[in-house]
Amino acid sequence: MEKNQNQTRGDIPLIDAIEFKPYVGETVNTVLRIKNGKKTQETEWYPDKIKAVPRGNAYCIGNGPSRKDFDLNRLKASGQTYGCNALYRDFMPDFIFSVDQKMSTQMVEDEVGLKTVHYAPALEVNRKQSKGMINLIPNNPHWISGNQAFWTAGVHGHKNIYLIGYDFREYGKGELNNIYQDTACYGERNDDQIFDGWLKQFRDMLKMRPYVNYTVVHDSPPEYMNHLQTGTDLGNSRVITYAEFEKELASGQT
Repeated sequence: MEKNQNQTRGDIPLIDAIEFKPYVGETVNTVLRIKNGKKTQETEWYPDKIKAVPRGNAYCIGNGPSRKDFDLNRLKASGQTYGCNALYRDFMPDFIFSVDQKMSTQMVEDEVGLKTVHYAPALEVNRKQSKGMINLIPNNPHWISGNQAFWTAGVHGHKNIYLIGYDFREYGKGELNNIYQDTACYGERNDDQIFDGWLKQFRDMLKMRPYVNYTVVHDSPPEYMNHLQTGTDLGNSRVITYAEFEKELASGQT
């Protein structure tokens, strides 16, 4: 990963900013062989086959219910779209991510990688079943699939990144918490809790890329969404409503 080694202040890890460098590829562990009790790790160089060039803004699309009434097709004219998991069933983004084996396998069966750029971890890329349709997540931070989207948008060089449908939380039992819940590759969700891990990854991203502006679009953000900048003091994130987002799209401000 292109990140500097983290330092600590007492027990609190400090997240360093990372220098932007064009991604050219990386060395990946492939096969671990054991012979006569000795382990040998084989590696392979994976060149970047995508060579993505940022165009306009990056619109990262999560599958939270806050976006269910927004027409995603409106985003295509002013930038590139990044999505995850089952989004392809309704909308095909420019780049799509999966980290779960079951979802990745389903996406290969549906030949998603023939219709757009499909990114996944090395484990999925190396499976014979991938049929060459999956690309390696660049400098994989090993985050959840939705957060891999805004990570990779930064790797691609985008300086303005919008997050749509990123609710960073679960909802109560019986309530919609993911547009695709209870469909293939999705299980039931019964918790009512903030997914601290999701939010932490986003906060870490703010610190790692202080030169990138992040906008979260949400009509009624939970209280914690108003504290995204807590601990960063960078001023590189904001939260706006869908009405405000619509105005920015219409005026060309995005």
